[in-house]
Amino acid sequence: MSKTISIRLNEEERAILDEIAQIYDCGISSMIKKLIFEKLEDDFDMQLISEYEDKKSKGELELYNHDEVWSKLDL
Repeated sequence: MSKTISIRLNEEERAILDEIAQIYDCGISSMIKKLIFEKLEDDFDMQLISEYEDKKSKGELELYNHDEVWSKLDL
């Protein structure tokens, strides 16, 4: 079952969202939903990258080249 969320906008904000929704070729609700999930995905990706870089800088990663992977898999 779908739920409804209300967002209060002034006229200028509404006009901006109307224009952007036309670029995305969808309604404002669909555009906002799409952008929210894209933002969440980007934030999650950035968190993973940050964790990777942190572990890499601390020397906590064990990386393998292509040949080492094949060898470990006995292929």
